[in-house]
This record gives sequence, structure tokens and C-alpha cells, in this order.
Amino acid sequence: MARVLIVEREGRTNALLQCQLAADVKVKSVSCIDAAMQKLVNHKFDLIIWNASAEPAAAPEIGEKIMRLAEKAVGTRTLVLTAQQQTDAHLLRSRNLCVKEQPINDEELISLVENHLSFEIGPEATQSSGGEVSLPMEFEGLIAVSLPMRAVIRRIVGAAAVDIPVLITGETGTGKDLIAAAIHKRSGRAGRPYIAVNMGAMAPELIASEIFGHERGAFTDAQDSRPGIFEQADGGTVFLDEIATMDEKTQVSLLRVLEAKTFRRVGGVRNIASDVRIIAASNENLEKSVAQKRFREDLFYRLNVFHIAVAPLRERLAAISVLTDHFLSRFAAVYHKEVDRVSPETYRLLRKYPWPGNVRELKNVIQTAILMVDGNELTPDFIPQRIRDAVSEANNGNEAACSFRIGVTLDSVKKELIHKTLLRFHGNKKLAAHVLGISRRALYNKLKRHRLV
Repeated sequence: MARVLIVEREGRTNALLQCQLAADVKVKSVSCIDAAMQKLVNHKFDLIIWNASAEPAAAPEIGEKIMRLAEKAVGTRTLVLTAQQQTDAHLLRSRNLCVKEQPINDEELISLVENHLSFEIGPEATQSSGGEVSLPMEFEGLIAVSLPMRAVIRRIVGAAAVDIPVLITGETGTGKDLIAAAIHKRSGRAGRPYIAVNMGAMAPELIASEIFGHERGAFTDAQDSRPGIFEQADGGTVFLDEIATMDEKTQVSLLRVLEAKTFRRVGGVRNIASDVRIIAASNENLEKSVAQKRFREDLFYRLNVFHIAVAPLRERLAAISVLTDHFLSRFAAVYHKEVDRVSPETYRLLRKYPWPGNVRELKNVIQTAILMVDGNELTPDFIPQRIRDAVSEANNGNEAACSFRIGVTLDSVKKELIHKTLLRFHGNKKLAAHVLGISRRALYNKLKRHRLV
């Protein structure tokens, strides 16, 4: 658990953190800098927050106190909230010191706290005396800017340390492929092959042949024997994405690999030893699939030895601003653009959108916006119209009228509800599926059933 020291007179920041982050941070509070200095003698903190905006002192004295605090808390991140007239540019030189001018709202403050509780990490995971893993801003391609993502990084480090199957669950665009690659890179199999397979993109009749290989003559087009992915990845890791799309026969074969560590090529008669680690991922609720007899229960429990759940971006609203800044900086450099800031209106717009495509969608939106920006500020005009429309309709309560006459069939009600939801979101099936609480695949099935496509 992260340790935070708050220096303020009123106790407002303390109350906010206790309310929003109580499960993830341990907060201590003092009323003045002198008391903070005393605390630092016998205690170590991950982050110090000083609300200096209420201090009556002039700017030079505030600056002197800030520097004394930074020197005393060597290696600790320090966040200082100041009044505008107190800000001094030279205070920004310290890597571990951040000075922010008031006013700043609660959501922005929580985002700053989450951001500053992320630290750099070397090739080997290091732990503090309390057993907590120090976490980076960027970790193997993942941007760990929120406390839910800190938990995911801890799980990655834990999974890399043991050689067992891993199941990663989360919506499309949450970075499940990056998590799988990070586990392999930090595991004992790092020097061996890593092969990622998208099960949903493969024809069902070819899955077994691609994964396990085939012998000559096993089927019409099998002119030669061919090793499958499991043989190619010998000693390494196989990442099976969208595993819920796997057919029953292949599920049985995969179960054999997990239990007996052997498999047979399609059309083969001999067992081949399998020395691979399996990491599986799904954007569906596999427990529900098991209950509906669409996924084998025994295979689910074999895969779900070490589970990593990734929260959707809409549940990590505080991370949206930081991710936006990160992508803006990256793409501004790539495309040689002068844009270096985001307008407050744009931040508000992005935070109100539900992001059905999660981080991947946000990244693509910012990348496209940067290509169009011709100044140095990203304003709402450069955000896609579909996002502005969705947020505008939500703000105005512009819901499509949806009344049903008693006596109509349940199928008719479902059809009308799906139709009205699609109209509201201008045909965006991802958003419609999210609002209806079903998967995109389930939505497509219902559209076909009700002849809405």
C-alpha cells in the first residue's frame, strides 16, 4: 500500500484521498511544514502533498520551504499546490518535485496523485521494505497511471515469477496482449520464442492444424508435414487471445496439453512433448460461457490458475487526462507538431465519453487529432464528431423516446430497444453493446435474429 503524507491546514485533501483512494493508500496528515520535517525523520513516504495555496507567506519564503522539503525527502515524490502568485519557475527543475497552481478540481487532483504514485522500475522488480512493488509510469509498453493499473503491474510481476498458466480478462482495447508479452519478457522463458495467436481471426477448421501442426495427407491440402505453433514455441510461451472462440474439439486437445504436457499433430499417431507456457485471454465472461455450456469447465479451471483482470477505461476516469497527455507528447514528436497542451474543455469531453474501445480507442483518437492540429493546443474541434455527439446527447438528456405498449411480445420490446439504442449512438455498435450490457458478438446475433441488418 502506498504511503502519502499530506501537509495542509484545513484537511480537505486528506478527506478527499480517504474517500477516493482509501483501499490503495495509507494517508498521514500534518498541519505545517515543520511537522512534516519531523515526520520524515522516522517515516518514509511514497508521496508528499503540500497544499501551500492557503499559506500567507510571500513567494520567496514559499519557494524556500518547498526546496527544504524536497531536500529532506530525498527520493520521494513531492506535489505542491500553490496560489498563482507563489509559483517560481526554478522549482520545476527537480525530477521528484511537481508544483501545480490552483485552482485544481478534485478529479484532477486524484489523477495527479495516481500519476505521482508511479515510479521507475529496472529489469528486475524491486520491492520496498513493506513488500510493495515500485511501479513505473511506463511498464513494458503499458502506461501505469492509475491505481487499478498498479495492481495489474503487480500481478504481471507475480505471474512472471512462476511458471503456470495465466488467464487475462478484460474488454477489447485494454492491453491484454501487452500484459501477456510483459509476463513472457520478465519470466524465465524470456530467451525462448513467444508466439501470439488470435483465435477469433482463425477459421475454425484450421485452428487445430495451426496450433498443433499436421502430418502429410491429414486433409486435402496437406501436401507436407508441418509443425504447429506449440512446436515452434518449444521452451517459450504461447499467447492464445480470444480463447472463448475456440471450438469444442480444440478445447479438448488444449486440455490434454495442459494436463499431460503432450499433443498430437492433426493426422498424427505419436505424442509430442510440449514444453510451453500458455497465457490465454478473453474479452468475454468465461464463467458465463461455462454456465451456458459454450466453454469447457475443466479447461476454464486449468487456465484460470493465475487470473489478471483489467478494468475498462471508463472505470479509470482519472487516468484519461494523463493518458491523453502521454499520447499527445508521443504523437506531437512523431509528426513534428508544435501542439503541447490540451484545453480544459477537451479534458472534460474525453472524461465524459465511455470509451468502448478503451485505451486503444483513446490512443487512435489522439493520434488522429494531432495530425489535424495546426496550432499548439488540442481543442474539442479536433475530437471526432461521433464522440462530441455522444457526450452532447448524454449531457442534454436527449434520450430516444422508448415506450412500449402492454400486450406486445418480449421479442418486439427487445427489437425496439436495440433499434432505438443504435439510433441514439448513430449506429456505433460498440457503444450500443456497452449501454445494453452485452458483448458486441451478442449484439450482432440479436441484430440478425431481429432482422435489423
